[in-house]
Amino acid sequence: MKKLFLLLLVIPFAASAQTTAVEYNDIIVDEQNKIGQRIIDFNYAVESGEEMDMPLKLILEQIAVSIEVVEKVNPWEDGAALKNSALSLFRFYKSIVSKEYQEMVDILKKENIAESDVTRLDKLLADITEREAKLDADFSYQQEAFAKRWNIELTPSELQDELDGISE
Repeated sequence: MKKLFLLLLVIPFAASAQTTAVEYNDIIVDEQNKIGQRIIDFNYAVESGEEMDMPLKLILEQIAVSIEVVEKVNPWEDGAALKNSALSLFRFYKSIVSKEYQEMVDILKKENIAESDVTRLDKLLADITEREAKLDADFSYQQEAFAKRWNIELTPSELQDELDGISE
């Protein structure tokens, strides 16, 4: 999850229009943050050798809720591209958690992890990172364009630092 942004400051003029634009952006970002936190929780379970099935299930549940929330929100003015980009990203998360993350959990549960398993884990992570980069870039672009149009200042979220630490 790259380029996760939160709103920090709104230019004071035209506040009534911006409040709605801000709220629209905040709904989307809040749902992305909820998914991000579940991914962080899962990663901690993996790193500490804890049970991984429940954190994996919780990610999928959060993704389903987040998709539903964002699908129901009405786009603010010209914000349909932001909504569509977020939904594409969330659906990507659903796909990788259901498939690749589950495969990783299955490998990590093995009593004896072979070198081929480690190679497979590395390949899964590399593939996810490569595929996610395009969706992250699009979401970031759409959010920045929306923010610029409505004079909203975006700043990186604290959650992003944790997520960046996972991928390193």
